[in-house]
Amino acid sequence: MQSTEGFPFPFPPYTIQSQFMEELYKCLENGNLGIFESPTGTGKSMSIICGALKWLMDHEEFEKDQLKTAISVLDDEIESLSNTSNNWLFVQTEQMRLSAKKHIIQRRLNSILQYECKKNSIKETVKSANNTKKLHEREKPGSSKQKEEIDLPLETEDVTQEEKIEEELVLEDVQNSDNSESEEDEEDAYENTKIFFCSRTHSQLSQFIGELKKSPYSKTVSVVTLASRQSYCINKNIRRLKQLNLMNEHCLQLQKKKTTMKDEKDLKRKKVMTSCPFLPGNQDLLIGETITQIQDVEEITEKGEAIKTCAYYASRKAIPHCQLILIPYNSVLHKNTRISSGIKLKGNVLIIDEAHNLLEAIERMHSVMISGRNILHCYSQLSQYQKRFQALFSAKSVLSLSHLSFYLKKLLTIFGATTKSNPSDVLNTEATSKLYKVEEFELMTEIDNVNIFELLKFIKNFRLTHKLQGFMEQYGDQLKIQDNRAKTSGVTQFLNTIKNKSSEDNATDAVPQEEQSNNPLISIVSFIECLQSDCSDGRILVVPGPTLGQNVIKFLLLNPAAYFHDIVRDAKAVVLAGGTMAPMDEFTEQLFVAAGASPERIVTFSCDHVVPQENITCSIVTCGPTGVEFEFNFQNRQNIKLLDELGRALVNICNIVPAGIVVFLPSYSFEELLYKHLDKSGIISKISLKKCVFREPKSTSQVNEILEQYARRIKHPQSPQNGSLLFSVVGGKLSEGLNFSDDLGRCVIVVGMPYPNIKSLELQEKMKYLNENVKSGAGQSFYENACMKAVNQCIGRAIRHINDYSTVVLFDKRYPQKTKALPHWIQRTVISLSKIIEHIMQRNKHRKNGGDIAANTFVYNEKAHMSLNYHLGHKCYCTIH
Repeated sequence: MQSTEGFPFPFPPYTIQSQFMEELYKCLENGNLGIFESPTGTGKSMSIICGALKWLMDHEEFEKDQLKTAISVLDDEIESLSNTSNNWLFVQTEQMRLSAKKHIIQRRLNSILQYECKKNSIKETVKSANNTKKLHEREKPGSSKQKEEIDLPLETEDVTQEEKIEEELVLEDVQNSDNSESEEDEEDAYENTKIFFCSRTHSQLSQFIGELKKSPYSKTVSVVTLASRQSYCINKNIRRLKQLNLMNEHCLQLQKKKTTMKDEKDLKRKKVMTSCPFLPGNQDLLIGETITQIQDVEEITEKGEAIKTCAYYASRKAIPHCQLILIPYNSVLHKNTRISSGIKLKGNVLIIDEAHNLLEAIERMHSVMISGRNILHCYSQLSQYQKRFQALFSAKSVLSLSHLSFYLKKLLTIFGATTKSNPSDVLNTEATSKLYKVEEFELMTEIDNVNIFELLKFIKNFRLTHKLQGFMEQYGDQLKIQDNRAKTSGVTQFLNTIKNKSSEDNATDAVPQEEQSNNPLISIVSFIECLQSDCSDGRILVVPGPTLGQNVIKFLLLNPAAYFHDIVRDAKAVVLAGGTMAPMDEFTEQLFVAAGASPERIVTFSCDHVVPQENITCSIVTCGPTGVEFEFNFQNRQNIKLLDELGRALVNICNIVPAGIVVFLPSYSFEELLYKHLDKSGIISKISLKKCVFREPKSTSQVNEILEQYARRIKHPQSPQNGSLLFSVVGGKLSEGLNFSDDLGRCVIVVGMPYPNIKSLELQEKMKYLNENVKSGAGQSFYENACMKAVNQCIGRAIRHINDYSTVVLFDKRYPQKTKALPHWIQRTVISLSKIIEHIMQRNKHRKNGGDIAANTFVYNEKAHMSLNYHLGHKCYCTIH
């Protein structure tokens, strides 16, 4: 393999970038499991691109050179044999042995050359098509518009509309699909080594593509981004379904072979046509467009619409021809999605960016919540569907549907309800949340009598979710969940109506998102799938609500390593990268080792920040202007004196720091409480003299609008204001993935320590699991780390490039004991202000106005040490002046 020296880079790399690339190269070459930490603003993405792609190019060249060398050596051995021995039998035997060995190596080399030749041929086809522009000239606007509106082809058979609808809704086993041809084609195909790069969101993948286009490999590497049908599908009739599960099933339904008795004879002699107007289309041309030029999801979709071919399937067919595949978390971490997407990790490299919350992401991905309303709704739909079509079902279908109905009935028993209950029924008002082991839950509800593996197989093969959705769309207006309650009137009915309405309004957050649709079976199936996992890896949480419909059953995954085992086993190398990966022990113990990896295979890398030390200062403030201690725990959060003290401190900082200030608060409820109090007490008015005040919106759709207004008032302040202040929430919409670079974040304030609720049954069970299965004390470490990882993400929002500068202020007396949990590049700048403030307080005891030092809290001048007073015109220093 080649040396790690001389990484191609678009500009002279920082020293830490060179170190990052070298360590990444070694990790991939040795097939290790790496945890790489590079602070935000240090050019991590470009380091990953140049380090990983150099290894890949070297690996491909090395593989070919190795094969050519081996063939050359064998040729020399064969030739030397005939010249050095008189024993013709020995010579013939050895030559045959060496020739057989050479044939195997030559076949491998030929497959590589054929792969490269085919790839070049596709690229040439694209160049030719682009030069002639014949494709666009042949397409007529009128005909293409008509084509887009096609849903299903017209049937030639003489049947009524009602019969056609019912034919589509009746259960039909479609598990045996004819994939023999494709399997034969792929059997001898060469598969090049690939790098799968994944991040949390499509927007982050788009940012990565932007960096990729700037890299030295922009013209040489073949890249494709995988996304769901929600992003890629160009069929309007499927896009209108919106829900991903329904889109998937309807798409597969459109591809189902439509044959008659007349067509059946000629089926083997002709290509199978589909009912989707965009399949097959000119898939080769779109594949060629994809691998020839680096494009993001939107660009590939636009090309698909222009060519009138499916971008979703073209992106998947492009995988064999690509070297770098970009994918979101779910596509690689969820095994079924990984398989259906055609992602093969065996022998390939997986790089997971923004991996600081990887453990939590896997847990969320494999945790499912269903409600009482969801179960009742599903049972009602299923019963009426079965009643309408039972005469047309096979015995197997009837039996399986009965098993599913039985399963739903038994789930209701955990709430003390039956299928005759109503979602608005009030059951046991004194019930509390309970946690069960999976086996306990199954025995208690008696659902262990149902073979869930066979049940899920039936639902999948017979496409029951899709059939039920079609049934509801056709007959939904006629169907309602039965109301078995005796009608009441008078005062009692009036009070119940008010109570139920209030309960519904207060518990909307607890209702699973899927039940807002017409197909509750989707979330039921997801819940059943979770129960296939090892019983020790998860728990069942039952949460009572004001009404039966708002009662919740939730599957909690406690062991994310259970879903990472296949990845660790199959991939050549796995790299977890992020701006703040500390503490790395979490990933080592709870993910890699727990997934079966040997400790020797695990490597770590952490680098400092590129920003000079004088550009960053972190101050820990333990008490406020009048000496009130800052301890923002749950018990103190409504303490009026504490809120007043925080308001004074914010006013002082706003009087000193220009441009943008971002204040992160522990929770949405505390943000609401604080803002109302500061507004009522006049503090907001005082802050508004210097800063235009903004708040994090509750709706995601409003985030961009608020950020634009925040930035506008910083770039174009209205006198006497000199910038903006933004109240945000730790772990909220603005704490991750957003950049407050330069003037947008000259000061980042974190108020309190955002510990998760220790009384939560979910958290307690997770801590108990870690103590019992990882090591003693792992649960408490998890609790502490959950808080500090959230704080570190907030801190990382400000410093985004080498010339940036900012101040970090941590308000809480508990922070001095947590400095080791802060990022290394922040630790070196930490200054605790408790001693300085104590010194000021004692000095002011002898002054006439010693009790009022609000104006001096951030104006301490001991030998002009450092100051926050005005960024000194060029850098930002944070302590008391």
